[in-house]
Amino acid sequence: MSLVEGVAEDQAVGMVKEIYEEMKRVRGWDRIPAIWRVMALKPEYLKVNWQRYQKIMMQGQIDAKTKEMLALAVSMVNGCSY
Repeated sequence: MSLVEGVAEDQAVGMVKEIYEEMKRVRGWDRIPAIWRVMALKPEYLKVNWQRYQKIMMQGQIDAKTKEMLALAVSMVNGCSY
């Protein structure tokens, strides 16, 4: 059960729909993760965070998979339940 309902994919319109489609294409996701759906409640916030994600995770010398493993390890050490 979610505490905050985000923007469901079938309810997305305009910029949110465009970003969802880009996320699926770029990341190869079958569905949009819950954290991004909640961000979509404020479309500009979703846009800025997606742009930041792309800069951090998809550019540079370290590949995205390694960066994701590092993020997971840090989350585990910090006791993050998400």
